[in-house]
Amino acid sequence: MRSISTPAVLLFLGVPAVQAFDTPCIYQGYKCGFNLAVDYGYEIAELADAVALTSSIPNLSDRQLLQVLYRCVDINGGIAGNSFCFAGCIDMGGALFNDQCIM
Repeated sequence: MRSISTPAVLLFLGVPAVQAFDTPCIYQGYKCGFNLAVDYGYEIAELADAVALTSSIPNLSDRQLLQVLYRCVDINGGIAGNSFCFAGCIDMGGALFNDQCIM
């Protein structure tokens, strides 16, 4: 008989994995990686996981992960990499404003 690991059971039951952030980002908001790390408490590993799931963003260094624009995908603080801001990411000031890539 094959056993199922506890994380697999929790995932199947819809229980979110343990997250390291202090405050979840606002659902449907866009935030720079450095804002997620400093203002919300997201860890580099969480930023890297979000980028790894986005096929249009290449592998990035830890420093570059801070210049990615992330989309907040659910009310539980889940994030997805939206785009790598190669010219830099702009903090638009405050939780209610979406950050942007420098054009």
